[in-house]
Amino acid sequence: MPDPLPGPARDPWRRLRAVRGRRAPRLLGGYLALLVATAIVLVAGWAADPDYGTEPPWRGLVVDDLRSAPGETLWSLDLAALLAPEAPAHCVHLWPSAAESGLVAVTTSIDLDLEADVDLRADDLAQAAECRTAAFAHDTSRVALVDVRTGAAVWVHDLVDDVPDADPTSIPSAQVVPAAGRVLVQTQSERGLVQAALALDDGRHLETARERRDLPSISVATLGRLQLRSAAAAVGDPDAYALVDAAALTVPVWRGSADRGAAPLLVPGALIVRIEGRTVRIDGRTGEMTPYRSDPDLVAVGSPGPGDDDLFAVRSGPGGRVVSALDPDGAARWARPLDARSIASTPGCLLVTSDDDTTTCLRPADGTTRWSVDGAAATARGVPGQVSDDVYGIARRDGRPRLTALDGPTGRSVFDVPAGDLETVVAASRTVVYLAKGASPQSRAVAAHDAASGRPLWTLRSAGSVSFWGGALVEVDGVGVARRLGGGQRIGATS
Repeated sequence: MPDPLPGPARDPWRRLRAVRGRRAPRLLGGYLALLVATAIVLVAGWAADPDYGTEPPWRGLVVDDLRSAPGETLWSLDLAALLAPEAPAHCVHLWPSAAESGLVAVTTSIDLDLEADVDLRADDLAQAAECRTAAFAHDTSRVALVDVRTGAAVWVHDLVDDVPDADPTSIPSAQVVPAAGRVLVQTQSERGLVQAALALDDGRHLETARERRDLPSISVATLGRLQLRSAAAAVGDPDAYALVDAAALTVPVWRGSADRGAAPLLVPGALIVRIEGRTVRIDGRTGEMTPYRSDPDLVAVGSPGPGDDDLFAVRSGPGGRVVSALDPDGAARWARPLDARSIASTPGCLLVTSDDDTTTCLRPADGTTRWSVDGAAATARGVPGQVSDDVYGIARRDGRPRLTALDGPTGRSVFDVPAGDLETVVAASRTVVYLAKGASPQSRAVAAHDAASGRPLWTLRSAGSVSFWGGALVEVDGVGVARRLGGGQRIGATS
């Protein structure tokens, strides 16, 4: 009898082996195609992955990394109620100091900005009158030290206890000086400028220093725990100066005058000043005066680092301006002829901006040129908190502001995107660059951009003020309540 299943079908195992034999090349090809496609995606993803940098935060400041508009309140503190409870909250102005070691000193004044303008509405006029009454009846002058991490008031001290003749309409300013264990508060009194030193730990009064009442104006510059006080003199006379250690306000390290047109320069640990045609260095601890082997017009402090104590300077001479790195005695470690309008230190450059807006990156170690870019940005600089070596700035293109970033080692453009009028770069976190409107430390708006692409992320506008207290974004509303803002999207630590 013939086999009902002729040919190869008689052996089902043979048929299965044949089918498998035909499928094997196709499956192998499919797997290879999948592997190639996966590799392409991985390589493309790796190539497109944003490069945010991996260095420690520059200047040691860790800034909140907020990828989307912050919608959380991490802490809240009613500063108006704490510092001026007897005044209407809407009349109280708050003046935070720069943050040092996570601490901010806050002083107050009463709003006198509203004038009896015919264009103001009746309720505005009433509010202005209320604030004026409160200002002249204001018999307190409190200072609060705030821990930025927790929002707690470490202490509150009333300066009237130490300066009973304090001007109720003055605007006090404060400085936190951890190296001296003090908070310094400067205000006006009926007898002129006065400074009070308060203990950092508990706010107790330590000493008060008064300036002469007959001096027409006094300005104070600070660097670390050193202060340079300058007093304008009458026409034809040299200005008077005093170098003061924050730990001893009433015993100046040095007093004297400088040659006209030669403003003293405060540098870490010392003062550089030209006296009777000679440039001298005055030690900030002892007041000892020694010859200085340079005559700088501008100075910039180098980036912090092990063994990095360089001071960079611009000085003018018969052949034009020269940029140099100076040793502690003022001798040039290196010098480069450059038409420098300004100099600034960044994570990887000594950045020199010329009068024609050319930006040049010099290697800090030896002054060699790493790169030079025309018209990059008049405000190009490094930003404390950034983890890359990029150089950020605001440039103008066709009359419009642009946020720019240049790669530190090469000077190539990382991004160039539109920015708002009067915006400046104020902070950077691991993946975000922050801009604020205007030069005031207390802005009404902060904008966030991606640090790798410049892409706008969010803009926060406040009816009061919003600013960075160290690395924390803090909003103070119109009635004196401070809130640390947080939350929002975050990305992985290695992205």
